Amino acid sequence: MGFSDFFFYPDYYGLVKTFLVEMPEYYSTEPVHPDGFLGEVRTYCEAKWSDLYLVVLLAITWTILRYLLTLFVLKPTALSCNLTKGNVTKMAESSWRMFFYVISWSYVAYVVSQSEFDIFGDPPSIFKGWQPAMVVPPLIYWAYAIECSFYLHCFFATIFLDVWRSDSVMLVMHHVLTLSLIGFSYASRYHNVGILVLFCHDFCDICLEFSKINIYFKIRADGTFHGIHEFLANVGFVVFTSSWLVLRMYWFPLKVLYSILPSTAKIYYTDHLPFGMEFNIMLWLLFGMDIYWFSFIVIFLVRIVTGSMKELEDIREETDEEVLKIKKTKELEELQKKGGAETTEQVCNGVVDGTIKNGDGLKQRHPHPDENGKDSH
Repeated sequence: MGFSDFFFYPDYYGLVKTFLVEMPEYYSTEPVHPDGFLGEVRTYCEAKWSDLYLVVLLAITWTILRYLLTLFVLKPTALSCNLTKGNVTKMAESSWRMFFYVISWSYVAYVVSQSEFDIFGDPPSIFKGWQPAMVVPPLIYWAYAIECSFYLHCFFATIFLDVWRSDSVMLVMHHVLTLSLIGFSYASRYHNVGILVLFCHDFCDICLEFSKINIYFKIRADGTFHGIHEFLANVGFVVFTSSWLVLRMYWFPLKVLYSILPSTAKIYYTDHLPFGMEFNIMLWLLFGMDIYWFSFIVIFLVRIVTGSMKELEDIREETDEEVLKIKKTKELEELQKKGGAETTEQVCNGVVDGTIKNGDGLKQRHPHPDENGKDSH
C-alpha cells in the first residue's frame, strides 16, 4: 500500500459530473427485469431467516449489555468522580458508544486489511468475482451481523434511551438508512462495498465520544475544574475533525462513491450489476448526512473564531444546569478578583457595564431612567 492509496482519484467536480452523466445512461440502457425491481430482488438477492434471527438476538444482547454496563460500571464511575447529575447519564451513554465503536471499527479495519482483494487501495476491486448468492467470507459475515445489530439497537436507543438532541430525528433517519444499506448490500452480495463504507465512517464516532466524555469530566459537581480533561477534549476534537475530513468527506466520496459508478464498477466486472441506481442513491444520501453533520463542526469552529464560544461543547445538546451554575459562579469569582466588590455586586444583580442578561444568556442594554425616574425609551 503506497501513498497513492490514501490520496487518489478524481476531484469532487469530476465525481459529480460523472455521476450526473452516467446514472441517466445506466438507467436507460441497463437490462430491466420483466418483473421490475421485485423481480431483480428475487433473482439477485439471498438472505436466510437465520441471518435475521442472529441480528435481532445480537441487538437484544447489545441492549442488555449496555444496561448492565451502565448500571454496574459507568454510572458508579461517574458518581464516584462527582459528575453533575445531568452529565452522569450523558457520560454513560457516550462511554457505551465509544466502547462499542473501538471494538467494531478495529474489527472492520482488520477485515479490510485481510480482504481477498485490495479494496482500500484499489476500490473498484470490490466487484471482483461478484456473483449472486455468492458465499460471504466469515470475517465479513460477522462484521455485518455485528454492525447491523448495533444499528438496530441504536435505532431503539435513540428513540427510547438516549438524551434527545437537536439532530436526533436526523440520527433516526441515519439508522434507518444504514440498516437498509447493510441489509440490502448483504442480500445482494455487495458486502465489499459495505465493509469499505463502515471503515470510512465508524472511526470518527470514536473520536467524537472520546471528546464528549472528557467534556463531561471537565467540571465536577463540587465546582472543581480539571484541565487535563479540557486538554483531552480539545485533542479529541482535533482528531475528530481531521478524521471526518479525511474519512467521510474525502475517502468515502472519492473512493466508495466513485467506485460504484457504472463505468468504474465495470473495470473488474463487465456484466450486468443490479441495483446500481438504488445503491448510488442511498450512498449519496448517506454522504448528504455526512455533510449535514459536518455543518455542526463548521458552526462550532466559526463560534470559536468569532469568540462567541470559548470552550469545547456539543452544540447539539443543552448544557447541564449544574454546570451552567458552576460556570457562572466561576465568572463571578474572576470578576471579583479583577473589579472588586462593586463589580461583583453588579454582576449578582445581573448588571455589567450597563447591560443585563436575559434568560437566553443574551445581553440586552440596561434601560437608563430619565430625570423623572422613568425609562428613556
